[in-house]
Amino acid sequence: MKKIALILVISTILLAGCSSFGSLNNQTVSDEQMATRVAQLLATMTTPTQEIEFPATPTPMATTVFITATPLPATLTPVVTETQGFTATPGTETATPLVTPTLTPTQITGTLTITPTGTATVPATDPILSLGTPTSSDTFDSASNWTWPTGSDDYINVVFNNGYMQMTGLTKLAGWRLPLVDQQVNSYIELTANSGTCTGKDSYGIIFRVPVFKDPTQGYLYEVTCDGYYRLWKWDGEASSTGLATTLVGWKQSSAINAGANQSNRLGVMVKGSTYTLYMNGVQLGSASDSGFTAGFLGVFVRSAETTDYTVNFDTMKLWENP
Repeated sequence: MKKIALILVISTILLAGCSSFGSLNNQTVSDEQMATRVAQLLATMTTPTQEIEFPATPTPMATTVFITATPLPATLTPVVTETQGFTATPGTETATPLVTPTLTPTQITGTLTITPTGTATVPATDPILSLGTPTSSDTFDSASNWTWPTGSDDYINVVFNNGYMQMTGLTKLAGWRLPLVDQQVNSYIELTANSGTCTGKDSYGIIFRVPVFKDPTQGYLYEVTCDGYYRLWKWDGEASSTGLATTLVGWKQSSAINAGANQSNRLGVMVKGSTYTLYMNGVQLGSASDSGFTAGFLGVFVRSAETTDYTVNFDTMKLWENP
């Protein structure tokens, strides 16, 4: 009985999600096709067995802002308002005028130290200024829009809660999930995420150009760490028995990243031909070229490098086809 109920739930999610994308519209789904899609969804996660080394954690930095002030009088001068009347003292013929004092602000001296939280305005390099309306987007209010696999496997756990897709890393290796979205050739992918309770090299990001949906053992990964580093690397799980990780953009620190716990960042990757350009909160970070995978599917990933059961809150994901 439990097995029948599970199949009905999965079938409902699949049918709801399939209506959003062109190649899946208006199809009659047979039992065999349904079973295949269920198997595909349950298979859309994998973990590399070989990792690239992380850089050292930097010393936190702050920006000092100097504030100057015009010298002001050191004393207060009370001002008597003649029109407010008098308060009489019983048994006397004198009166005390009501006084309204004017307070002088304290002079501001010294310095104020603040921690930067990111760019307040959209920079000129941000692709969203010229791309227009996304081809498709997912606000992660539920799993059904892009049809994300939920639940646990050996590496990650996925739930939808309070308007987020919350992905928890269960090991120190990267694990990912892919939604049921058509494969892309050229596209701009944007992911908004909150870093959650993280430290050091806990990381998350976008995986793209995954060649085979049902066996996602290859692809490119744009990765961001809690302490403000980023990189782009290629994973080929078919290259050998242990897989092969190739660095395309080595670890770099960037002030464009809102580093630290519970910080929101907007990751973007422009995919055109064999060139991949990385963005962070609209700031262009760098690019690399590689012709290993020419088309594929997309998804998100998390890695609990330092925090046990590290959880990322994915907020929004957008896709522009053929930008």
